Amino acid sequence: MTIPDTTALYCADLVSGLADAGVDAVFISPGSRNTPLTLAFAAEPRVRDISIRDERSAGFVALGYGKATGRPAAAVCTSGSAAAHYFPSVVEANQAGSPLVVLTADRPARLRGTGAPQTMNQIGLYGSHVKWFMDLDTTDPSGRDQGRLIATTASTLPAGPIHVNVAFDEPLVPDVLPLPSDPQEWIAPDDSSAHRGTGLAHLVGRKVLIVAGGPQQEGFCEAVNDVAVTLGAPVMSDPQCWVSGPNTVGNADLLAGSTDAFDVGRPDVVLRLGPIPTSKPLWIWLEHSGVEQILVNRSRLEDPLASAATIIDSDPTAFLAENTPDTASDGVFLGTWLEIDEAARSATERALDELPFPSEPEIARTLAACIRRGSSLYVASSMPIRDVDRFAVPRSDISVLANRGVNGIDGTISSALGAALAGTPVTLLIGDVAALHDATALAEAARLGAGLRVVVVNNNGGGIFSFLPQASSDVIDARTYERHWGTSHGLSLQRIAEAMGLGAVRIDTLEDYVAALREPITGPGLIELLTDRTQNVDHHTAIREAVRSSV
Repeated sequence: MTIPDTTALYCADLVSGLADAGVDAVFISPGSRNTPLTLAFAAEPRVRDISIRDERSAGFVALGYGKATGRPAAAVCTSGSAAAHYFPSVVEANQAGSPLVVLTADRPARLRGTGAPQTMNQIGLYGSHVKWFMDLDTTDPSGRDQGRLIATTASTLPAGPIHVNVAFDEPLVPDVLPLPSDPQEWIAPDDSSAHRGTGLAHLVGRKVLIVAGGPQQEGFCEAVNDVAVTLGAPVMSDPQCWVSGPNTVGNADLLAGSTDAFDVGRPDVVLRLGPIPTSKPLWIWLEHSGVEQILVNRSRLEDPLASAATIIDSDPTAFLAENTPDTASDGVFLGTWLEIDEAARSATERALDELPFPSEPEIARTLAACIRRGSSLYVASSMPIRDVDRFAVPRSDISVLANRGVNGIDGTISSALGAALAGTPVTLLIGDVAALHDATALAEAARLGAGLRVVVVNNNGGGIFSFLPQASSDVIDARTYERHWGTSHGLSLQRIAEAMGLGAVRIDTLEDYVAALREPITGPGLIELLTDRTQNVDHHTAIREAVRSSV
């Protein structure tokens, strides 16, 4: 009888421990040095082993899976430069507080610094961008406990990425594989307790504004609505944690950037929940308003605005659920804000209706309104997330995901693919530059048959720069601007998607767009809409002017 070697047994135990603690998906990029891990994952029935050829893409697929489920997915690669391709997804996971387990195979320690092929120093490769780094020893008998600890640490709030480096010597393929271990019940330490003793009772009778940002835990909307109704507080929420309820104010970005609404409805105190919101005008107001601010956030990061007088280190959902005041405020302050919001909403709708289609604000508004209840909306950084924030009506019956940790455009299709592989249909709103940046992920979506619909706004370049000082600077001539910021490309995303194996269509009318969005997502596909960068600036200006005139 052949006995499995020590390395194979260790990897089987490690993977069993990860599965015990909730890891149910792994995204593996092809390589030789990671063979022991690949075989262990392939043999573990509780973990889906999915091949993603590009490590950069695989890291973001695992990230998106974690964002969608709240559970860490694993990403596995070979040694050398392959591990470096995970870096962007690791940084995003760290900044966004998303669970992720990165397993990098390595050459034996004796080969480091020798110039051996496919060998580099992988120890602490991601530096301070991970919650924890482990360099594992395959002779350690506690592999299962290590796996449990790794997965639990990744998902413990604030969640984040764990880097696990494992050095393997040859032979990489054992003579026999160990049998999968029996599943074992694993109860992770309870980390859901809120900060107790602070309470919110002292806010009763004061003019309170609630501002929510970033992704939140399940039940957040209900918890915010309960507190908001009790305090008579208007609620402004980022798309990643949309709050839809009787106190919702949905035009915060337009109001903060176009009107004197925050002077008319000036609060006594702002209750901030989670990270700063997407809206730059709103967080600039928070930064300079001088209004008392209470920040509730479980994060390793400090308040970037440095404007909160009180910081409570707690998960906002749990904190609100345990600290809803017993007595209620009157509704005068809330009434003021609801009147302002209604005027702004009506003005926005009238202005949008006057714009020719396809306009980028209308694309975002219609998409958010039309996708099916219970599905997910993944929104790219740059203009898409801003347009959803400004023009879409908040919904609590869909989940909105975005890579807003470092606000990068890289890996966005891959991240949405990971979210779709978690089992919920996903619609992705993305610009053309971001789509081109991650175009190879379209082939992976086609190969895997994911329930992913990609909506690409193609304005032939970097549309957001048209709103920035670079576009109007006297020291930047038009040719230099277009070469380095406009970056026109003349490419069709529809044709690229078709070449990658996806069904794709270009849409020119609002009626066809609505009809396409309302179709059930049964597999991967792409919708391309052509817009004009210069006209888009004019459209945004017209809407802001309409809101300013109405409020």
